[in-house]
Amino acid sequence: MKKFLKENYLFLILFLLFLLKDPLYKMFTIKDNVYTPTKCAIIESDYNKLLEFSNINVIYESDYINTYIIYKDIYNYLNEITIRGGKDLELKDNPVIYDNTLVGVISKVDKNTSKVRLLTNKDSKISVKIKDQVGIIEYEDGKLIVRNIPKDNSIQIGDDIYTSGIGKIKENIYIGTVKNITLDRKNIEVKIEVSYQLKIKDLLYVTVMKESI
Repeated sequence: MKKFLKENYLFLILFLLFLLKDPLYKMFTIKDNVYTPTKCAIIESDYNKLLEFSNINVIYESDYINTYIIYKDIYNYLNEITIRGGKDLELKDNPVIYDNTLVGVISKVDKNTSKVRLLTNKDSKISVKIKDQVGIIEYEDGKLIVRNIPKDNSIQIGDDIYTSGIGKIKENIYIGTVKNITLDRKNIEVKIEVSYQLKIKDLLYVTVMKESI
């Protein structure tokens, strides 16, 4: 008997594991399957956001794709997000929006996913227009700022800001409104602070535009 056990102990261990697989599985997974009040609240919140997103009417005359965010660095979420949809959709350089407002532009495309450089990325510089003036929007010191606009202009607080169409991003995509206007240090141009309503940290879904407006 001892000889048998010695020679077949591995088989016996595997056999016992097989018999105990269901109890062991439940033991190690039960915590993940418990719907605590916190988990239920998160699920309900995500579901409500999905309903809200599905009710958004895209106002631009463009083909578009609704997709979801699969990765967002919670410690550095203002720079880049990763979305579902890759080379098969030919999304490189396409603008990404949420609720008809510019989120960013696709900067890299992999097989099944794409990376979006956000408007709030400090390396992002996009041509915009306010009335008849064209400038560059960039992110600095926690704010979106429009520069390169001469001080002699008719821009007022509350004016809408759109992409200008200069460069790779399509024209007339909404960004925000003028929040504040100050003269720069050289007293030649104005520094325009932008009121940007999107909360990037809370986004779960976005829309990728595929054609010119």
